Amino acid sequence: MSTLFVLLRRVFSLAFSLLFALAGLFSSPTTVLSGELRLEEEQAYPYSDGAAFCQGITTDGATFYGTGCIKYLNYNAIVKIDAATGRILDCRDMCLPAQVIKKGYSHLGDCAYHNGRIYASCEAFFFKDPAIMVFDAETLDFVAYHVLPVEGQGNGHIPWVCVKDDLIYYTQARDVDEVRMLRLSDFSYYGTVKMDRTVTKITGGDVLDNTLYLSGNDGSSEKVTYAVDLATGKTTQAFVREMGNSFTETEGLSICETDNGVLFHYVDVLFASRTVIRTYSLPKALPQP
Repeated sequence: MSTLFVLLRRVFSLAFSLLFALAGLFSSPTTVLSGELRLEEEQAYPYSDGAAFCQGITTDGATFYGTGCIKYLNYNAIVKIDAATGRILDCRDMCLPAQVIKKGYSHLGDCAYHNGRIYASCEAFFFKDPAIMVFDAETLDFVAYHVLPVEGQGNGHIPWVCVKDDLIYYTQARDVDEVRMLRLSDFSYYGTVKMDRTVTKITGGDVLDNTLYLSGNDGSSEKVTYAVDLATGKTTQAFVREMGNSFTETEGLSICETDNGVLFHYVDVLFASRTVIRTYSLPKALPQP
């Protein structure tokens, strides 16, 4: 682990923690304004630790995997966290190899777990040739990267990916009016689902049954999660979470089906101060949008 990056993260974390504590923002309530989510747990980390997973979250049910970056420091990381205790089990600072960084890649976004692999979205300088980075979930070792096919690059933004039924789903971040898909087998372009409305500032996504849920971060204290019917493209507002302040950014989203129901895991970041994994349960099955 790089001593310089750890030191810088600690400095940022301490400075902004003091600032926000004085402003009373740590005590701001977090509530669900609409939708049937119920807050079950909050796991908070100082930014000195949380920067390493401030962009994305995914889970295999027992373990959280997170991805993070600090763009202006050219920093990236991947972590493994015990989902039950919140203990960080492993952290790889600068998890992208030098030959990949030399090609302009550093900004990791939201990620997905599938069959022992972590798939993470990654943007390049000037948003040219966005790619998907692949890591081994057990070791966190870098495995490979795949540049998006030209027809699926859009404006070069790829803030999140998820994997479902041998397809990779993703969107761009702004002016989102379609869901794009790749074949997991060879990362070739599969097609799109046209949405019936345009949404923006999308930071995370995951699929439950035949519905894609997109986490939004529009800069206000209210964070919207949208639901997209993958059969019809009908797009609705599924949930609204109130953060209590406009300094909190919602980033990654991961959905986990358990024997007791469905869990929604979000990564929320209080600017350069702390990272929070919030887990919500769904009391009953959601109607299709």
